[in-house]
Amino acid sequence: MTISKEETRKIYLERINRIVHHINTNLDKQLDMSMLAGLGHYSEFHFQKIMKAYLGESLGTYIIRLRLESAAHLLRASNQPVHEIALRSGYENPASFNKAFKKRFQMAPLDYRNMKQQETQIIHNQNIVNMHLHIPTKPKIKTIESKTVIYVQSTGPYSESASRAWTKVCDFAAKKKLFGWKTSFIGISHDSPDITEAEKLRYDACMTIRKTVIPEGEIGVKTIEGGRYAIFRHKGSYNHLNDSYQYIYSTWMAESGAEPDDKPCFEIYINSPDKVSPEKLITDIYIPIQ
Repeated sequence: MTISKEETRKIYLERINRIVHHINTNLDKQLDMSMLAGLGHYSEFHFQKIMKAYLGESLGTYIIRLRLESAAHLLRASNQPVHEIALRSGYENPASFNKAFKKRFQMAPLDYRNMKQQETQIIHNQNIVNMHLHIPTKPKIKTIESKTVIYVQSTGPYSESASRAWTKVCDFAAKKKLFGWKTSFIGISHDSPDITEAEKLRYDACMTIRKTVIPEGEIGVKTIEGGRYAIFRHKGSYNHLNDSYQYIYSTWMAESGAEPDDKPCFEIYINSPDKVSPEKLITDIYIPIQ
């Protein structure tokens, strides 16, 4: 039986989606190239070229970049010792971690942390004046259950990539009749615009599902892990979401003594920009904590 070009493309994207998701969720582990190739049923000979064409950078460069950017986030948001952050970022040797970090950010990890602490104090002073307009100073602390979702990951500036991803997810959900009154619409902004270049920012548009769905092309299926979260309610335009994240990581995290967990934070959109004005939008920000 002949497979159409469209079906071939779907199979290609589904394989790559599986590999990228595995990498994103296992950065603290050893990532063997032959194992990754096997996940996508690719030969090792073609695997690296296929991934470079899709990612826009070599697979090795992609993995190293994500590990170091994750480490930069932990240096800014937590008080964990540098050697623990190195381990959580997939580096068993602290010296190798220091060398790679300095190459990526042009400064040693401790210097980076000190610089970010100084910036944090400036942001904190600004937050005292204006942050209460968008977010409450005290979150709700809840332990939530895991959520199974369909999702599309899109790369680029969040103002552009989010709409692309949501169009694809919603089109698929409509086709498969997946919408329901209990459906949650969840966004995962994997990267910080303060750390990652705009063209490499990763955004997942996710919808909870209540029945079995088979991955198809760019549409993946995954679990958003449950656990303990600090939940902040942001009121107002999505354009101010970064202000709320700055408050959370520069002020609340430091004052509360909370430590971030390894899981990604996510947003649940309570209402829709298609139905309310920007100033009436409500977004719950979930921050995973230990």
